[in-house]
Amino acid sequence: MTTTPIPAPLQTTAPSGDLRIPSLLLAAEAVLAHLHPRAPLRVERVALGETPGVTYALAPDPQALALNRALREEVALVGLARSAMARLLGLSADAGKGPACRDPRALLTAALTDPEELEVLDAQLAVLEARARALLRRSWAEVEVVAAGLRDHGELDAREVAHRVACAQGIRGTLLN
Repeated sequence: MTTTPIPAPLQTTAPSGDLRIPSLLLAAEAVLAHLHPRAPLRVERVALGETPGVTYALAPDPQALALNRALREEVALVGLARSAMARLLGLSADAGKGPACRDPRALLTAALTDPEELEVLDAQLAVLEARARALLRRSWAEVEVVAAGLRDHGELDAREVAHRVACAQGIRGTLLN
């Protein structure tokens, strides 16, 4: 008498499959923050667990944002990273919004004093999101490596994010040269 082994049911989704999209969204914000070395964009940690989000060492100073246009745009661009990544992944832009996100519209509204700039706020946000999408396309390898680290460990500190970004850049540099 022969016995036929009964195959175990295959898992159609990997355990980390549920974490893929959230990890990519968080990694996008962390990588863009890492690529813009400004004080309010200094990443302290990135977490995927119970309280997912990117924690920064400092909150953006409204007076500094009002006085420094480049800083204001970089902080808003990083704030748009999740929605830009969501669009790149074919999701709605609202999928990139979370409770721990810095709201770029609120940051820009608080920092802008000129009424003419406030009139074109929507256009400025659209341009900044397009720039964020372009940066994320260029930094896709870095985002994937940081996202993989988030799925594996659940949380990364600033040093670990920097290490993963440097590794991805080094691998890309080696392969392309």
